[in-house]
Amino acid sequence: MNVGTSLKKGKQNIEMILLSILMDGDYYGYQLTQLINGYSKNLIEIPESSLYPALYRLLEKGYVSDKKVKIKVRQQRIYYHIEPAGYEYYQTLLDEYNRLNNGIRNILNRTELVESDNLGELKGDS
Repeated sequence: MNVGTSLKKGKQNIEMILLSILMDGDYYGYQLTQLINGYSKNLIEIPESSLYPALYRLLEKGYVSDKKVKIKVRQQRIYYHIEPAGYEYYQTLLDEYNRLNNGIRNILNRTELVESDNLGELKGDS
C-alpha cells in the first residue's frame, strides 16, 4: 500500500470509526453520532451528511447490515449491525491508519533520527 495515498482517505476514517463502535453492539444513526461525540470527548463530530453515506457504503459492501425496528405507529429506527466481513475490513482500515500515523510520527520526530541513516546527505548537509 502506498502510504501517500492514505492521506486522502477521510471517508475510510469515518468507516473505521463506525465499524469500531458497531463492534460493541447494534446502534441507530443518532446513537452513533452521540457515541462518537462522547468517546472522542467532543473532538470528533461527524455530521449526518457524512455519517449516512458512510453507513450506506458499508451496507452496499456487505460490511454491515440493517434492521428496521418500529418504535411508534409511523416511526421506525434503523439499527446497524457489523457483519463478519466488516470485522476484516475494520482490521484492514486500522492497519492502514496505524501505518500512516507511524509514518507521520516519523516525519514529525525526524530530529530524533540517527546520523547513520544518511538523511543529512539528502537534505544537502555535508
